[in-house]
Amino acid sequence: MTKDHWNDHARQWSYIGTPLRPCAEDIQLIESYMHENDALSGGGNALLLGVTPELALMRWPENTRLLAIDRNQAMIDGVWPREDLRMEAKAVSGDWLATPCKTGSMGIAVGDGCLTLLSFQQHYAAFFQEVQRVISPEGCFVIRHFTRPQKAERVDDIFSDLLQGNIGNFHVFKWRLAMALHGSIEEGVVVGEIWDAWNEKNIPLERLVEEFGWSRESICTIDNYKNVDTVYTFPTVQEVTEMADQYFTQEACHFMDYELGERCPTFFLKPKK
Repeated sequence: MTKDHWNDHARQWSYIGTPLRPCAEDIQLIESYMHENDALSGGGNALLLGVTPELALMRWPENTRLLAIDRNQAMIDGVWPREDLRMEAKAVSGDWLATPCKTGSMGIAVGDGCLTLLSFQQHYAAFFQEVQRVISPEGCFVIRHFTRPQKAERVDDIFSDLLQGNIGNFHVFKWRLAMALHGSIEEGVVVGEIWDAWNEKNIPLERLVEEFGWSRESICTIDNYKNVDTVYTFPTVQEVTEMADQYFTQEACHFMDYELGERCPTFFLKPKK
């Protein structure tokens, strides 16, 4: 990586919005599932993959003990909502593929967009294996994925939608552009190429601010992608389902109604033991 992508990401966190961050609908869905299915009934251990504040601060079952693991200390320092937590919770720097958790020690694991940060060939199977290992036989795994469509959009069509006012916020545009540039699941998309495609069009920032009322700060989050050689992956629903099915039984999969919600499904999974 040619620059510190994650330090910048942590600093820009407050300007990042839906669908890159879970919204109230996503949180309500997870809360309802946990409480209706008596997840962590009577209290227990919960694993949060990442430090997403919306997930950390949601209505967990009473007496939950929450452990959050993020590989980037900058995200822990800048994003973890330590001042607002009303439960026993801590965040540590670590590897999702080799957590410090004992086998079967977690009643529930929750993650948001985790696979996008991982390599399909090197990491996907190890990720699901590790989460399966740490969840108790009666436990569950709740995860929202970012999934690309089976047929890729044309980049020019996305820019046309942008300039015609057919996109609700800049983050929707950014994710659609990233998915359109995506190769196979083995290839993914190089983050720097997302910025290159945006920069090539030379669209005046002020035009988007004035015409759509978007903040300069939200638009400038794409500058964090410049010259970054990190690779993001966006599996199709079929690709992620086939992988997860090796380790988990799918209880439910929900697609939300917000813009791009059809590409942000939340899966509710039970471990195969």
